[in-house]
Parts: sequence; structure tokens; C-alpha cells
Amino acid sequence: MATNTNCLLDLNSQQPPTTQSTSFLNQLLLQEQQLRIELQKQITGIQSQIEDLRQHVVSCEQDNRNLQSKYAELSTNLSITANNVVQVAFFVRLRDKITNHHMSTIMVFDDVQLNTGNAYDPHVGTFTAPVEGVYKFDLVLSSNVENGHGEMMHNGVKILDVYADKVNQSFYGRGSGSIIVRMAKGDKVWIQHIDVGNTVINGGIETAFSGHLLFAA
Repeated sequence: MATNTNCLLDLNSQQPPTTQSTSFLNQLLLQEQQLRIELQKQITGIQSQIEDLRQHVVSCEQDNRNLQSKYAELSTNLSITANNVVQVAFFVRLRDKITNHHMSTIMVFDDVQLNTGNAYDPHVGTFTAPVEGVYKFDLVLSSNVENGHGEMMHNGVKILDVYADKVNQSFYGRGSGSIIVRMAKGDKVWIQHIDVGNTVINGGIETAFSGHLLFAA
């Protein structure tokens, strides 16, 4: 078989590399060095990002602990506040009808259905504000005669009129009114009669006086 001598490599040849091959190798080495530098930059950048993320996680964990602490403190404060809230509400009626009351006589609603806070006195018929705040009062009057008037007083000043005059023979007269009042601690509210003579204010479920604290000031 014929042998192509141009394809044979002389392993014992000690010929020095050519200038072209040396330049090529140098370019490869330079490219490798540049790639290493670029790769190191990327690695350094990634490590920096990882460190930033780690610091962010640490900061978030601290913020979370702070929020949990504040939440626990707020929950405690809300619990204390809820336990210290003053609750005031009353609902009272007349046991029996009132007849021939004298003018400006206080109506004593003596049938107590509700008296949370004990601010209403069923013996004298007055409500005394236990705390400063805004209160709402409601009054319903019923009468079977022409004179069935009542007025709500706040420290002696009239703040509401309610008329329950009978208008015909078939039906009782009925009137109602509501009002919202700011009261200082110790202020009083009561209902008093207006008319004199033949007056009747029905008792039972037909006549009622109620009130409650909306919010403390």
C-alpha cells in the first residue's frame, strides 16, 4: 500500500513553533484571561446581590418582629380600653297612668326595664350623666285625653316637646321624639308635665323614656 508522506507526523521533530501559531496561542490565552475576568466580575456581582438579599431578609425579619411586638402591644391596649369603656343605657316605663299632674312636675318612670350603669334614678325620675359625652334620648307618650304633653329638660332647660293629644274618640293620642345632647358629667335630664287640669298620661307599654351614651367625650 502506498503511503502519503505529507500526512505523516514526525514525532521526533523538534521544530520550534511558528510566529503565527504563537500569536494564535497568545490570543487564546488573552481571551481566556478576559473571560476569567468577566466571569469573576459576574460572580462578584452575584455574590453582592446575594449579600444584599441576605441583608434585606434580615431587615424584613426584624421588621416582622417589630410589627408583631407592636401588634401585641396594640391588642393589649385595645383589650384594656374595651374593659374600661363606660356603658350607659336605660329604658323605663310608667307602671300606672298619671292623672292631673301639676305643671312642671317630673314624671317618674318607675318601671325599669334596663338601667346599665345605674344612671337613671327611678325614685326621682332623673338621668344623671356618669361621664362627659354625647347621649341620645327617646320619649314616647300616650294619652286618652286632649292634654297629653311632656317636655324633656336638660339641667332645667327645655330641649324637646312631645305632644300626645287625643284627636278623636276612637284612638289614643300618641307622640314621640328623639334628641342627641352633649352632656357634662353630672348633668341631668328628666321629663316633666306641661299641662294642668284634666290630664292623663297612659302607663304600661304605651309610654316610655330611654337613653344611652353614644360616645364619651
